[in-house]
Formats: sequence, C-alpha cells, structure tokens
Amino acid sequence: MLKDTETDSVPTSRNSSSDDAMALILQQAGKSADEVAALSTLDDADRTAEFQFSGEAPTIASLFGTGKAREFEAGKFAPSPAVAQAMGASLDFLMQRKKEGTLLDNKRMLFREDIITGLAARGFFGLAIPLEYGGSGAKLGDLGPLLRALTFVHPDLAVMFEVHNFLGPVTPILDFGTTEQKEYFLPKMARGELLGSFALTEPGVGADPSKLSMTARLEGDNYIVNGVKWPITNVIYGGVCILVVKLEGHDTKPGRDSGMIVFEVPKSDNENFRMKRNDLTAFDYLWNARFRLMNFPVPSNCLLGPPGKGLAQAFSSLAKGRGGIGVNSAAKTFNLLAHLILDPEAQKENSQSAATETKPGEPNAGGWTSFRSTFGKPIGSSPRIQTWIGRATAHGLAGRVLGDLCFRLAANGVRDETQGMIAKVYATKTLLQTAINCYQIQGGRAVHTDESRKYSRLGAHGLPDTMPENPIENYIGENMHEFTIATVYEGPNPVLSDVGAPNAMTRSIRSRFLEPIGIAEVSGKTGWIEKAKFGWFIAATSIGSVLPSRGDLSGVDNLFMLKRKYVGRALRRNRTLGRRILLIIAKYQKSFMDQSFLLGDEGGLFDQLCHSLASLCFALSMDEPKPEYLKVAAALDLEAELRLKGRESSPELQLAWAEIGRLMMDKNSQLHKDLIADIKIADIPLDPRFIDRFI
Repeated sequence: MLKDTETDSVPTSRNSSSDDAMALILQQAGKSADEVAALSTLDDADRTAEFQFSGEAPTIASLFGTGKAREFEAGKFAPSPAVAQAMGASLDFLMQRKKEGTLLDNKRMLFREDIITGLAARGFFGLAIPLEYGGSGAKLGDLGPLLRALTFVHPDLAVMFEVHNFLGPVTPILDFGTTEQKEYFLPKMARGELLGSFALTEPGVGADPSKLSMTARLEGDNYIVNGVKWPITNVIYGGVCILVVKLEGHDTKPGRDSGMIVFEVPKSDNENFRMKRNDLTAFDYLWNARFRLMNFPVPSNCLLGPPGKGLAQAFSSLAKGRGGIGVNSAAKTFNLLAHLILDPEAQKENSQSAATETKPGEPNAGGWTSFRSTFGKPIGSSPRIQTWIGRATAHGLAGRVLGDLCFRLAANGVRDETQGMIAKVYATKTLLQTAINCYQIQGGRAVHTDESRKYSRLGAHGLPDTMPENPIENYIGENMHEFTIATVYEGPNPVLSDVGAPNAMTRSIRSRFLEPIGIAEVSGKTGWIEKAKFGWFIAATSIGSVLPSRGDLSGVDNLFMLKRKYVGRALRRNRTLGRRILLIIAKYQKSFMDQSFLLGDEGGLFDQLCHSLASLCFALSMDEPKPEYLKVAAALDLEAELRLKGRESSPELQLAWAEIGRLMMDKNSQLHKDLIADIKIADIPLDPRFIDRFI
C-alpha cells in the first residue's frame, strides 16, 4: 500500500476574518445558523475550487465586460496517434461484439466480463491517463467524439467512461494526488485492474453536499470511516472509489471539514463493509449500488489534497464532467430522431425491402415518419411534427458544441462553471423534450413493452425468460427513464439553474462589491464609498451594454458575413443579460440569493443565457457557410433574440424549425446524411409492411 506522504497544499480564497464577516452578513439577511453554515460551506468550496484553474471564465467576461468570441470556440478533434489508435481499436471491438450479439450479459445485466478485459487490453480505460502512468494521454478535448460514438454503441458505455475518468478517480487523483498516489493508482486504472467511481451522494444528501454524514475519524495512521453512500454508479467489488466525507480529528471548523479519500473497494462483503446492487430503471447494464462502511480503516495517506477541501475538489471534478453529460445527451437526441426517421429494413445487408414511394415534399427516409399515415398523409408531413424534429435537430447540434467547449475549457485549465452548467442543462432539457415529442409521435407504439429487454430482465432475476421468436423492441418508450435521468444525474437541473448558476454568475460581483458593503455595514459604517463603487460599475456596464460594439471577434477563424452577424448579436445579448443581472442584484442586495430564481430557469436570465450561448457556440463552430447549417444558425439566433424579449416562439421561428425538420426527414439532405444516416436502429413494430412477423 502507499507509504505516508504529505499532501499537496491548496490555497484558500479568504481568511477567517472575512469568513466571519460573511457569516454576519448572512445573519443580517435573516438566515438561520444552519443556513449560514450551509451557504458559507458551499460558497467557500466554490471559491476554493477556482484555484484549481487558471484564466478568467469566458462567460462571466462576456456578461460584464468585452467578451472574446474565440474563447467560445470548441476547437477541433485532433488526438495523438496513440489516442486515435486506442479509440479506434476500442470502437472496432465494441461494434463487432454488438453485431455478434455478445456485448451484454443479460443474465447478470452487465457488460460481459470479456468486454471489460478486451477494452482494457486496447487501452480504453487509460485514454485520459498520462503516458508516464501507462495511459494514452488524451486531452479532454479529444474525448467528445468518443463519448458520442460510445452512446451509439450502448449509452451505458459512455456513462462508464465518464464516471471512471471525469467524476471518478482519474481526474481527482491527477488534480489533487501526490506523486506516490498517482504512481500507485493510475497505472492500475489504466490497465483496467481498478474501475473507478465517485461517491458524493448519500440518503437525503444530494443537492446540498454540505450536509454530508459519512465521517472519517483520524486515528493514528488510519481514517476510521462510517456511513452510507447511495446511489453510486460503477462502484464494483475490487474497484476504486472517491469518497467525499466529513473529516474528524483535523481541528477544522464545522462546515469546512470535508475531505476526499481514495477508497479501494473490498472484493467481497465483510464485517466492516456491505454493498447491495440497486435495481435501476436507467443505467441498467452498469453496477449501481448502495454501500455502508462500519469502522472501516483506510490508510491516512489515501487523503486527496488537504483536510477541509473535499467539497471544493469535488466541485472541481464535477465542473470537468458536465461536458460529458452534454455530449452524451446530444448523441441520445440524434438516436431518438433516427428511430423515428430511419427504416431498419434499408439498413440490413442485402435487404430486399421495396423502397418507400413518396410524393414531392413528403418524408422519404422510409421510417415511422414516412409510413405512419395521419389523415391521408405521412405523419412527417404534419407541420407540428416537422417543428418538433427541426427544433430537436438544432438544439442537439448546439448541445453537442456546448459539451465540446466544456471539455476544451477544462483541458486548458479554465473553470467556466456557468458554461459547464449551461452545457449540461441545455443538452439534457433538449433530450427530455425530444423524448416526450418522439413518444407522442409514436403514439400507441410508444407504450408497448420492449420484449427483448423484458425477457432479459426476467432471466437476470432467475425467472422464466422464454424470448419470443420475433421480440418487439421499443427504444423510445422503454428508455424514458434513460432520457429523464440525464436531467438529474450530476446535479438536478433546477438546482443548477436556480441556485448553482446564479451563484456562479454573480460570485465575482458579490466578492468585489456586496461583501465590502456588507462588511462596512456590519462594522457600523454607512459603506457609501463601497456603494458608490458598485453604482459606478453598474453604470459603466450598463452603458457598455447599449453601445453598438459587437464584442471582440479577433482571432475567430473563417469569419464569413453571416457568422460575424450571429456571433456579434450573441455577444451583445450577453452584455444585455449582464446589465439585467446587476440591476437585480442592486435591487435585492442582502436578500439576493432568496430571489436567485429570477436569474434561473423557466424564462429567467440563466435560461436566456443558455439560448444565447447555444447560438454563439454553434455559429462559431461553422467553418464555411453551408446552406443547411446556416438555417440552423439562423433559427438558434432568432430563438435567442425572442428569449431575450421574454418570448419562447414566433410564427417565423416555427417555420424555421419546420424547414429544418423537413431536411432531417429527407435522406438526400446534408443534415440527414451527417447526423442520423449511419445510426443503427431496431425493427419497427406495428409496421404494416411486416406485420406478419408479430402476429
């Protein structure tokens, strides 16, 4: 095991006197002692996490200053030869096994053991681990396309990869581990000997991690750990798990006593450890479990970073993982659209199925939207269906770029917490809305049991599992939990939108202006000098937001005319939102956080910012003015402008979505070819052409 060694120090963001002043300010605002402790803990963790990164957050700069457009470019996929080889070999292996039907162990509801060992042999688990520790040294920016591909093979593969690398041990150990910790754990993880997980959530503790109850009491050379973690994805017997705990024995203040411990999971239950697998309706081919530690000794040199900084380190890792959720959700969005639009018969080798006859202007891809008839026409001819599909296409493309940008920023050591939340919230809301619309488009078909999945589950529980000769598969209806969980996983969307994002967007303003005002008032002073400084900042920012400048577009590649237009408009929108944020802060001041939902979701400023940044980042991703992609850019820009005015839609926007939807259902269009043509889908039950298979 590891030898004793001192952990690397992490700078703190404030001294104890300002901590006390912050507590007094919160008390003046009418907060209870428990609320003061919780808010102070989370705020301190957020600020401390910022020291793990460098550079100014581009989103914050675009709200309150002159945003640089090039900071919102997601960059290009450019892996090293070693990374490309490991990715390619892993995907070839997985696709071949999926084709053979040997990817899943349906008795155990897990990936087959030889899939894990096969991936390990091809370097899959070491992709994000540096070369000196036996990995391939992939940059975060290289991993977005891999996550998309894994989602299409099986979405649980993408989750496994995310948990192992971003939330799980790889990122925290790289960021906060000692040299000896890295040398001990990372090579084993690169070889696939230790699969990783991340344990923050506890019963009753999810959105407010300041209430952690798992404790780690320092006794000699060990921490004695007690408590429960539930539910935790990918925590397996014999793996490695990051525990975020409440430390005891370090003389730290209550609320600032968190720690992060690397925990080697036992290979079986024992008197100090119990684990039970959860029976989930999502991630059902992953090991998700609840476990209890009872006076479990963990060597003290397994503490990551200094005492008291566990939550800050957890927030740092979460910020890097949100891009993966965005990329994964965007891929699922296109998978949903493929199951509506594509014809599985046309994808089969040597298919003898007749081509679907269509009239001009009708969908011609041969799938559900083509042959499902409503009032004498294919259902895809309905303008409402076209708008749903067009909106999902545009939002899916923007969500994908936002996720890639999140990776790029993290890879460059920039912590843009607001942008990370936008990437996650925007893409997962898109996925959920698309799933609901696809469910409605499929109608009665959507509620049919996925018999393939049903009988696999029966077999996993030891019950009779006689599979029908032609089992009906139902990707959309049976997977609603998979689509919904994205809005909860790694922070529920309402918490991120209404609490996390307003906190992140305003933290620098509160630190520069509101805290000095509050400290002056607590000290019995008027604070007029501090208030004057804040007033001047509001005035200067407000003036800047109405000037005709379109922001800093220097360094942007391929800046053709329409790209310049959409990028410039987005930067101006952000300045407008920055002015509105300041006015809300000025109005509410001490009670601001109680009104933070005004900056949140459902038409709030964060919601408006999501659409503005989606438009900005997608426009920047275009290398040339391709007509079909320009239609997407125009629709995203129009939607962002409407949101800024408090409107969700307009006839013009509906027509724009409908045109994009028609293109997606046209097998000859570029959008169709680029986004869904190669996605493999299952047989379509209730297809009148092949009804004999099912009756």
